[in-house]
Amino acid sequence: MAYQKILVDNTTCSRRFHITFDDIREKLPRVEVRCQFCDVVVFSAENHPAVSLAREENLVKTSSLSEDIISECHFRDKFSTKTVKNATDEDMYKTR
Repeated sequence: MAYQKILVDNTTCSRRFHITFDDIREKLPRVEVRCQFCDVVVFSAENHPAVSLAREENLVKTSSLSEDIISECHFRDKFSTKTVKNATDEDMYKTR
């Protein structure tokens, strides 16, 4: 059993994803891990052992990033539209 870990940093939302797998397990045709907050694909691979998101944390030091970096993030604040009277998604995300 050879436990492996891949770190993926998202510089847009400042998150670090810890993705783990066992490299002696059976390879699957396609694997992927998605962000639990915005559903963006954080990691994907063809012909790879099963992967899992072991941990997600705030990216504190951007001076020491991982080798795998992504910048796509689709997170949208749904709380504000529920708490601000008559607010819509368009109101919350207008470009200024």
